[in-house]
Amino acid sequence: MKLLAEIQNLNQLGYKPKANLTIYDACKKHHKTLFFCFNIRMGIDFNIEMNRIVEYVNWYGENILFPKMKIEEELLFTVLNEEHYLVKRALKEHRRIRRLFKIGTNPMKNLIYIEEELDLHIRFEEKNILNEVEKIISPKQLKDIKEALDLLPTNAMWKDQFWIK
Repeated sequence: MKLLAEIQNLNQLGYKPKANLTIYDACKKHHKTLFFCFNIRMGIDFNIEMNRIVEYVNWYGENILFPKMKIEEELLFTVLNEEHYLVKRALKEHRRIRRLFKIGTNPMKNLIYIEEELDLHIRFEEKNILNEVEKIISPKQLKDIKEALDLLPTNAMWKDQFWIK
């Protein structure tokens, strides 16, 4: 009874619960890439065998990150203009991140760069691109982005969760 009265009071004050999907709701999996960065850090901190971390990074790149970037490039960034300075920067960062996944003779160096660059990139997109897109995106575009991102696998599907001790 008390809860019902509180809800009615909130409604009288003009509070309306958000029923519409927001760009942040649609892009929840986007934010989860920060966990990937955390997992790399944990693997390094726990002195996990390098090839275990590299296998995970390669799997994540091929199955989650690169498909996510493609979704962003085809669905999210097109909400803005391809000439938009934020889109240009994001595309440039996508190219740089893809190159970092070509792990060479010094995997530790690559892993550190991947973790740092990707962390910065995700935060850039969340603070800048998502804010701009939120202003002009249509409900159908939001739904399409959410549906595409929801089809991607998650970290939990990786067989060797070395980051959990």
